[in-house]
Amino acid sequence: MRKTSIRALLLSSIALLATGCESLFFIEAEAEEVCKTERDLSFPAALPITVNVERSITFPLGDLADPLPDDTEVETELRLRLFEVTADTDLSGIERASVSVREPGGNQTHVIGEYTRTSTAARRSIQLTSTGPVDLLDLAREPELEFIFDARGSLPSEDWTASVRACAGVKANANYFDLVF
Repeated sequence: MRKTSIRALLLSSIALLATGCESLFFIEAEAEEVCKTERDLSFPAALPITVNVERSITFPLGDLADPLPDDTEVETELRLRLFEVTADTDLSGIERASVSVREPGGNQTHVIGEYTRTSTAARRSIQLTSTGPVDLLDLAREPELEFIFDARGSLPSEDWTASVRACAGVKANANYFDLVF
């Protein structure tokens, strides 16, 4: 009896594949939200001609890749949920800011969040909004990523510190069809 049901499943799967439906043989791993807080990050005082400051932050993915097969291509989707910078000084001079993710082992970056100043009122915190999901192949196989924060505008003229809270959702899926057949 068991053989019959497995054959029926395989035959129906092959029939679905022949009609253009996606494979039934896949595995998906997802972390709805992974967060990290970095406290007391130091930033240098801006010289009169300085227009931007950049800071790199490592972001953990943990064991998301453990259930994914090593011998198959993995599609990965990363979506920024929160990126907030809270400083010990006024940040109202920052006109624009972005956060990017750098591909492991490469120099290419992908913007995942942006901020544009809407008023000149004094503020000690800025929050970047997501630009949408980023698809990076095999990204989930890395234990951590590199986020790059870049702020532009009239920066503080004295050394300053800030706490950064970053949260992102990660989804990865791999097709087992090539491994099964």
